[in-house]
Formats: sequence, structure tokens, C-alpha cells
Amino acid sequence: MKKILLAGVLAALMSVSAVSMAAPIKNPQQGDLKANVNYGFDQKEGGRDAGSRFSGGDVTYVINDNLDLQYVNNYTKGDNNNKINENYVIGNYRLTKYVSAFAGGSYVKTDTYNNQHSWGYQVGLKGQLPIAEKWQGFASVGVGDDVNSYEVGVGYDITPNWDAHVKYRRADVSVDNYDDTVKGWQVGMGYKF
Repeated sequence: MKKILLAGVLAALMSVSAVSMAAPIKNPQQGDLKANVNYGFDQKEGGRDAGSRFSGGDVTYVINDNLDLQYVNNYTKGDNNNKINENYVIGNYRLTKYVSAFAGGSYVKTDTYNNQHSWGYQVGLKGQLPIAEKWQGFASVGVGDDVNSYEVGVGYDITPNWDAHVKYRRADVSVDNYDDTVKGWQVGMGYKF
């Protein structure tokens, strides 16, 4: 019953327009540290192609049974050389084994026809759901004063420390009269120290 309820929550998260994440830490323990890196393909910046390239990553540190500290970077460079660089420092609070709430600060910089940047905030929910022994689904949704975004993905444990993931992410960015949308597929790798 709990898995059915969580699947419903994750489906609801996917339908709302967060901070990007990769495959989250399974069974987090105090002191765990995990780093993820992402590579974008079939990405769009506005209505233009963004090409395939490095698209950011994250680092998560588990403070205790309920709390993580995370730094997240999302980077997109359009074919017209527009660049959107999103940076977040957030706290994740585990509400259950599968659902977390998060809140934190953001710094978004756009290198476009007129360079813009803004400090702000981001709040939202994240979820993860075991699919099989080595597979897990994950999703996040969040809102902020500069960025509203969502993502959904699946991760696979290669070893107890290494994992791979694929995800779809969309972010609606609004910074000082600059409005744009970033969306597309990403693949990545994660390592738990």
C-alpha cells in the first residue's frame, strides 16, 4: 500500500512544473558523501538546440538520519551561445524513507544579450522509489523566485559505490526581465564515498 501511495505522489510530482538531482543515495547513513555528474543530450534552450555537453551535477552530504546538505549545479549553453548557470545550496529533510522536502538558496546567472544574475530561493519535494534490486526511480519538483522546474529519472547501481542514471529535466527561468526554458535529457554517473 505504501508503494502504491508513493507511486501516486511521484506521478503527481511529475505533472507539476526543483532543483536537479541525480539518482539519490539509497539507504543514507550519517557521513555519506555522494557526487554526481551529468551530460546533456537532446537539450533545448528556449526553442533552440543546446547540443550535447556537460550539464552540471551535485554533491550531497548526509548530516544525520533525516537531513542532507546538497550543492547542485545545472548548466546549459544554447547553440546561440546563451548560457544559463543555475547554482543551489539546499537542505533536504526526509519526511519518509521515500519522500523529502527541500529548501535553500539559489544563484542564477544568464550570459545572454544582457548578462543577468539573481540570488533567490528554491523549495520543493523529492521522491525516490525502489523498482528492483539495483534500480530506482526518482523525481523532484520545486518552485522559486527565479526558477520553477521538475525532473524524473531512473538510476541503476553498477556497484555499491557507483551508479548510472538517465533523467528528463525542465526548468522555467526568469531572471531580471530574461525569461527562458531549459529542457532535455541527461545521463550521468554518481559515486558514493
